[in-house]
Amino acid sequence: MRTISTLAGSAVVAAGLLVATPAHAATAWDHDGCKRAVWKANKAEDAFEKALADFKWQIKHGGHPGKAERANLEDLRERANMLAADASRDCPVTPSGGMSTGVGSTSTGSNTADLAAGSALIALAGVGGGVLVKRRRAAGRA
Repeated sequence: MRTISTLAGSAVVAAGLLVATPAHAATAWDHDGCKRAVWKANKAEDAFEKALADFKWQIKHGGHPGKAERANLEDLRERANMLAADASRDCPVTPSGGMSTGVGSTSTGSNTADLAAGSALIALAGVGGGVLVKRRRAAGRA
């Protein structure tokens, strides 16, 4: 009875995994929202860079920017960072190209000798298991 319930439970879990919606397909992606968010982030970054260039120009030419200029620059930086973070949340990134992990790669092909050795080890383990089961049955402990 225990075997039947185990098999039934495994079948239910397998069916659930087959029917489950993948996470990337479950969320809708709004292309227009992404474009709008990127446009806003770029516009805010441009405003910050222009204000920074003006700030530096003022200092270079002997000016002394006050608290208002510094506060404006900081506000523009915070707004640019906030909108860039919003854009990164609104626009999913699809990975492309290779990735260096430092542990090797599967793109170089497979080593035939390693595959043969692995297959031989698996076969040897299967034969050894079969021999052990046969000896156990012969001894009457099955």
